[in-house]
Amino acid sequence: MNVDDYFGSVERSLGQNPLVSHLDEHLTCLASDDYNGIFRGRVHFWDSSFLDIYEVVSTELGYPVRISYAYTYLREGRRVFRYDNAPHHPEIITFPHHKHIGLQDRLAPADQPSLSQVLAEVAAWLQK
Repeated sequence: MNVDDYFGSVERSLGQNPLVSHLDEHLTCLASDDYNGIFRGRVHFWDSSFLDIYEVVSTELGYPVRISYAYTYLREGRRVFRYDNAPHHPEIITFPHHKHIGLQDRLAPADQPSLSQVLAEVAAWLQK
């Protein structure tokens, strides 16, 4: 698998997701070579909430490995949650992976989620 295949699969998956209202016109799919690149975009949902996606990915092993990521979900202009692996919370048991929750930015341990797991969490919020 090369990185362009990965970018295409993410775009198709998001485009076919029934929760998704639309994708930003300006998705960033920037390959630095055949196997490494950056995916960045915003996914809009039916209630005007949105998910910002940022991934630095490598497919050199034949499957995608997310080197760096952040998934930020916002409703009514306020952050609901963000998953990321920025190495700034070594006290967290799942370091460097962690989750920021709500306006108070409560920090919680979290394993690295897949994009489908993040979308499932968004789906739960959309049902509230």
